[in-house]
Formats: sequence, structure tokens, C-alpha cells
Amino acid sequence: MADSLIDQMKSRGEAFFTEVSNNLMANPAFLDVLKKGLLAKELLDKQVADGLKKLNVVTKKDLRSLEHRIANLESELSELKEKMGPAARRTPTRARKS
Repeated sequence: MADSLIDQMKSRGEAFFTEVSNNLMANPAFLDVLKKGLLAKELLDKQVADGLKKLNVVTKKDLRSLEHRIANLESELSELKEKMGPAARRTPTRARKS
């Protein structure tokens, strides 16, 4: 019985939500406000990004690019070490001062 009551309430809630959303999407004034809100958000996002760039703040995209570059350099270094043989794998020793 509890399951059927919950199912009925869920069904009514979904029907109400569908009706309200359909009414809103049919309203030109609502759609106009929605479009203006999305444009305002895009403008704000662009201005924030420009501000962060001017402040020289690192972005996720910058970090991903650096990680990719480091991975490429590590790969190149490994390839060079393999080509040079065992001598290249040893860590260099410092020259002694006399």
C-alpha cells in the first residue's frame, strides 16, 4: 500500500512539473527572459575570464597544456636515454674542486 501511495504522489508530481514546464516554454515572455539571462551569463563568464587573464591567474586549460608538454618532454627524454645507452642512465657526478 505504501508503495502505491508513493507511486501516486510521484506520478502527480511529475504530471504537475510537466504541465508547469510546458506552460513556461509556451510563454514568449519567459523565453525572452531566459534568453537574456543566458546572454548575460555568457557576458559575465567572458568578463571574469578576461579579468583572470589580466591578473595572470593560471586556468585549468593552462595547467592541462603544461601537463601535456611535461609528459611529452619526459617521453622525449626517455627516448634519448634509450638511444644513448647505459651511460646516459647514470646520474651525473659533480666535478671535484681542487
